[in-house]
Amino acid sequence: MSLEDTTTSSGSAPGKLRMTYTEFLDKSPMTGFLWLLLCGMSVAQLLDGMDFMATTFALPGIFREFHISPVQAGALLSSANFGLALGAILFPLMCDLIGRKVIFQWVVLFYGVGTLISALAPNYGVLLASRFVAGLGLGAQLPIVFSILAEFAPTRLRHIFIPLGPLFFAVGLIVAALLSIWLIPIFGWRAIYYVGAVPVVLVVFIRSYMPESIRFLLSKGKVEEAGRIANDLARRAKMDVELVPPPATRVQSQMSFGQQLGEFKAVWGATVVLAAFYFCFFLQTWGINAWLPAIFVREGYPLVRSFSYTLIILIAAPISSWLAMYIQRVISRKWALFWMTAVSAGFSFLFGLAFQHHLSPFYVVGAQFMQMLFGQGVVAILFTLSGELFPTPVRTLGIGIVNGVGRFGMVLGPTALGLLIMFGTPTSHIIYFFAVPMLVAALLALFVIKVDTRQQTLEQINTAQTAGGH
Repeated sequence: MSLEDTTTSSGSAPGKLRMTYTEFLDKSPMTGFLWLLLCGMSVAQLLDGMDFMATTFALPGIFREFHISPVQAGALLSSANFGLALGAILFPLMCDLIGRKVIFQWVVLFYGVGTLISALAPNYGVLLASRFVAGLGLGAQLPIVFSILAEFAPTRLRHIFIPLGPLFFAVGLIVAALLSIWLIPIFGWRAIYYVGAVPVVLVVFIRSYMPESIRFLLSKGKVEEAGRIANDLARRAKMDVELVPPPATRVQSQMSFGQQLGEFKAVWGATVVLAAFYFCFFLQTWGINAWLPAIFVREGYPLVRSFSYTLIILIAAPISSWLAMYIQRVISRKWALFWMTAVSAGFSFLFGLAFQHHLSPFYVVGAQFMQMLFGQGVVAILFTLSGELFPTPVRTLGIGIVNGVGRFGMVLGPTALGLLIMFGTPTSHIIYFFAVPMLVAALLALFVIKVDTRQQTLEQINTAQTAGGH
């Protein structure tokens, strides 16, 4: 739908389009502001992906310097994930009460400083604590970014805007692999954490260029401020339109935590299934991927070759996000989740079989590359659905809750895999074990998610959810 589809009002100047602030957002062309917003959020996700993968590539060096056990290594990976889980729930609650912009500034600063302390850590205990601190900020940043993208994205482009976050996060994983291959053999494992502290500079971008969410301001009754931002964006886009507040704007400025939880009544089923899906996704993806270089080393491959094989596999991650963008536009989001999960599960079993039968690296790396090609894109669809299904007053909190619950899969996955390795479990059996849960979650989503969110405004989706998805 284009701007020309909006009718003029009898009270408007002749020939001048009249629309509400939210209609302007839903039907906006790609403006300079939207490009800048996309670039800023994408860079944030790229740097986050780098930081997230840093410990995976630093782990062999940490093993040598601090003389830790596999269980301690799993705890190190899990400490950041535990911070991610808590941060994804605690900070979004403040975000829905105070605002997207101000909380976003603080969480970016939080995880940047935590990563810098990781680079300076003199012992295992300090490193463990610093990864938890960095995880708090990183976990909070993810749901805030996806709320911002969902609330500013034009309806016709929402299936692209939100998945760009996971796509650039995946690019960050590749950049981390490239930098690790170059930096760690020369400068040691701490170098990758120094690079990971760069996101602190994003605070300047947030303070200078990013406005508060118009939908958030409307939900808080700050209609005047929302109008100023909407009109400013329209002027910068050189659009000759008359913007007016939406009818019956809901004022939620005094909403308590209990009232916020009440907003979940219409979406409780989707909340449970999304949380379960996130949990299973992170259990499998980071249970396996966080250990990939160490797994290859365990199977007898040299360190640099292990890094190279991991890099090849990670190349599939951003491609998978592009694939998810296309699939979720063509078919319903829940069916896109199911088919991508089912295909990725098949390749997971092939990956395990390749290790079990001692096949050449071509088959081992190829199977996991294909698993990543279909499996990693699942998170792009999950984030799109999360941004769409929750109402504005609790959107960031909703994304934070399902994402935070899911992050406990990240806590459990690396630690469980470390235990399985310590007990001598064959690599192939470990891979089979981790492949099953996400497939179960995909089947559950088919029955619980009722609304097809494609090409619907956020307000239309909210109405459909309230009506029971019919």
